[in-house]
Amino acid sequence: MSRKERFFQPDWKARVADNLTVVKGDMFCSRMQTLTITVNCVGVMGKGLALTAKDRFPDIYVRYQDLCKKKQITPGKPCLYKRESSVFDELDDEDLPIEAAADQFQTWFLFFPTKNHWRNKSNIGDIERGLQWLVENYQVQGIQSLAVPALGCGLGGLDWFRVGPLMCKYLVLMKDIQVVIYLPIEREIPSEHLTPEFLLS
Repeated sequence: MSRKERFFQPDWKARVADNLTVVKGDMFCSRMQTLTITVNCVGVMGKGLALTAKDRFPDIYVRYQDLCKKKQITPGKPCLYKRESSVFDELDDEDLPIEAAADQFQTWFLFFPTKNHWRNKSNIGDIERGLQWLVENYQVQGIQSLAVPALGCGLGGLDWFRVGPLMCKYLVLMKDIQVVIYLPIEREIPSEHLTPEFLLS
């Protein structure tokens, strides 16, 4: 594997279930069809993953603000942005791994509210309701594969010890698609909290 191809690979990964993997790496290098962005419900992308998305893909921010103004993003109800281009379109072909350059797929974005206002900490109840919505709606929405961060575990202040098993409880139910959970970069997670035995208990 070339240095260029290694750049797009996760730093570490482990299989939790047939359809579910946890990884360390950059979610924006994922080749999943749908990438999940954690957001608030007031239209502010000021920090963390949301700010990275805003800086890299300005159209995402425009769409997100419009959804917030229309009150379509609310606690417990994610919104899907069916973007018509790939995240790799912003890169030159010479920067891409061969298989990504050959693909002409679209990258969709799932705006997943973890808090109502940006000043608040993430709310695990809102996260669970959002996961329930996702399990009930991913097929009708057309989601074919999904990358999702550790919801609320970065700047949101929640602990993977609680969030990890909750996420896996629901995401493992999406048996007909591949789901990849991207671990938080802010802190190291003990290896015993990354095992199938812990996450699916």
